[in-house]
Amino acid sequence: MKLKLLPFFLMVFVISSAQERNFKFGKVSIEEVMQKEHSLEKDAEAAILHKKERVYYDYVKDEGFRTKRFAYYRIKVYNKSGLDWGTMEVPLYTPDNDGESMSAIKGYTYNLVGGKLSKVKLKKEGIFKEKVNKYRSKVSIVMPEVKEGSVIEIEYQIASDFIGNIDEFKFQYGIPVDNVDVSVEIPEYFIFKRYGRGFYPIDLRQSKKNRKIDVVYQTENNDRLIGSTSRKSRIGNMAFVENVYKVHTSNIPSLKEVDFTDNIDNYRSAVKFELASTRFPNSPYKDYSVSWEDVARSIYKLDDFGVELQKTRLVKEIVDALKAESKTETELIQTIYDYVKNNITWNEYYGVLCENGIKKTLTEKTGNSADVNLTLTAMLKYAGYSADPVLVSTKSHGVPLFPTREGFNYVLTAVDTENGMILLDATEKEGAMGILPVRVMNWNGRLIKEDGTSKEISLLPNTPAKHIVTINANILQDGTVEGKMRTQLTQNRAYNYRKAHKNDTWEDIMMAIEDRFLEMEIDELEVKNEKVSAKPLIESCSFVKENQVEIISGKLYFKPALFMAMTENPFKMDKREYPVDFGYPILNKVTINYKIPDGYQVESVPENIALGLPDAMGSFKYSVRQNGNQLQFSCALKINRAIIPAQYYQALKEFYAQVVVKQTENVVLVKAELIK
Repeated sequence: MKLKLLPFFLMVFVISSAQERNFKFGKVSIEEVMQKEHSLEKDAEAAILHKKERVYYDYVKDEGFRTKRFAYYRIKVYNKSGLDWGTMEVPLYTPDNDGESMSAIKGYTYNLVGGKLSKVKLKKEGIFKEKVNKYRSKVSIVMPEVKEGSVIEIEYQIASDFIGNIDEFKFQYGIPVDNVDVSVEIPEYFIFKRYGRGFYPIDLRQSKKNRKIDVVYQTENNDRLIGSTSRKSRIGNMAFVENVYKVHTSNIPSLKEVDFTDNIDNYRSAVKFELASTRFPNSPYKDYSVSWEDVARSIYKLDDFGVELQKTRLVKEIVDALKAESKTETELIQTIYDYVKNNITWNEYYGVLCENGIKKTLTEKTGNSADVNLTLTAMLKYAGYSADPVLVSTKSHGVPLFPTREGFNYVLTAVDTENGMILLDATEKEGAMGILPVRVMNWNGRLIKEDGTSKEISLLPNTPAKHIVTINANILQDGTVEGKMRTQLTQNRAYNYRKAHKNDTWEDIMMAIEDRFLEMEIDELEVKNEKVSAKPLIESCSFVKENQVEIISGKLYFKPALFMAMTENPFKMDKREYPVDFGYPILNKVTINYKIPDGYQVESVPENIALGLPDAMGSFKYSVRQNGNQLQFSCALKINRAIIPAQYYQALKEFYAQVVVKQTENVVLVKAELIK
């Protein structure tokens, strides 16, 4: 029996309990439709009033077991922000248009019309199926007449040939969930491990029950007298025990997306079943638990992966020509990387396996992430470098903490140089060697070699991405500040700028700067290294900004950081149970040189300070210095880690609070004639 597995995640599992309620399809009450706000979360845009799922194994004649998944949702929409819940997207795994199928889709939208309950049925025109890629499809269910106050009911079934896979059960969303009932019924022949994730406690209860199914079997009748054998089909039954797992819980709070979060779904409560082994009658026990080495070997042997890397003849002519253009090791790596980046366009599909293959990718000049980066790996290998693919799970895909081939959905290239290993991703035209898009900086990846060995490598950079601003400023009598500003961006900061402005004109960039700093007037804009991704990007301009200085009784009051000051703490939650993700280490540095206006002297300046986070995770330095009629302000905010663990959240919040307070303090200038 061939088993097929799909993606899943592993996180922490904790336990609690709740009570089951009985909800019937088509029996929505007028009280539910009349409800104006959620009873526990008054600001909720919507709520899941009830969710019910049942997974069981069905037996099909001449085919064997397959899984069935029944799902039911009752959703209340409170305001306009919740209207998006009127559309539900259900992913399906459908390689070669087979595998999983969806059926029995039903739905109603309930509204109050003239004080009476209106019930509108979901029609076929509201159901859309589309192919996402060669492996995935999705079904979109668009409910009719959804508006503020609506209650929505959706019900469907999914049949799957992937009997070794059970999709995870989600219990927590960005909106509150009032009731959840989940039932999983697994024949004794399948042994599953259970994993949980998230911080809201879930009570998973286990029991057993007996079950019988009808089966067809063949009998033989040998007639020795006439020397013939006849076969007959007979119907019998097979009895076995099922393991039954149930969850009945209620009043699950929402867990909303907030800033500095990698993938909020990694922290929402859910349970995943992972196939560990099978034990069928009259068949040997089979273990499906694997090590990372098993995963690496199995992936490398696949035709759409390791076999593609052996096709060096496909890249020979290209690499030989590129070698003639380069002199040093680094130059050749850069040249090969630039060739792939500039000549092959990523189709924006993720994938561990090639969709086109190297030959078609080079011919059609497009492909998924595996096509692009395995082509890069093959070219570097042919050029004589130690280059290997790196398996990655993107942030949107989750974190694979236990060995699984399906936990990865992306491929990078790693190349060894005399200065150490460099990670490469050639999917982005604005990319640079050693600079990864934030989407793939997901903790760790798995480097795999041709001999089947593998090792875990960090995807998080150690070098901070810099944002360095230098300003020469003049303060005018009316409180306006004018001057020249130079901004230098490195690493991911430069990559983000290039990507954001790749199609912009000079006028577009100037308007973006003016909007960023609230109607600042910009002139003399110059951008250096805009197309040279290996170098820092430098933006220079002149500016005029009004209302930067307050004039009171002949004194000038202004924040020394001007419009570069941080005025709001980005961390507002009282507590946080999941990590803070900055994406990459950062260094923000601002230096402003002031010429004190004629006839004025410094009366007071803020005190210089230096702050630090625990375990050297970050620092803040602030200083104002006077030298004759010159005043120099400098501040530097540095975060040394891409990810800050949740236990440091309070320290981080207080750290930023002090940074904000410090940047609200004023320099005070006074007219010289007023000084006694």
